[in-house]
Amino acid sequence: MEPTALVSRAKQQLEALIGLSTDTISRFDRNAEGWLLNIDMLEHSAIPRTHDLIARYEVVLDEAGTLLRWRRTARTQRGQLLEES
Repeated sequence: MEPTALVSRAKQQLEALIGLSTDTISRFDRNAEGWLLNIDMLEHSAIPRTHDLIARYEVVLDEAGTLLRWRRTARTQRGQLLEES
């Protein structure tokens, strides 16, 4: 499966499960199970946008792009640095 299709499928599956909108993809790697992605999601929209609450989710997909598991790994206001692991 092409990377763009994998990313699109991961976003759709995670959005359907947790009901949040995708903000950005900050990681896309191959691992022993298939694919590992970090997906940043908008948890709370605020005015001004710099006060939006962004959550980072680690997502594992199998080779076919099926979501195997996910977990929230970080939470911050938009514009604040998230420490990379």
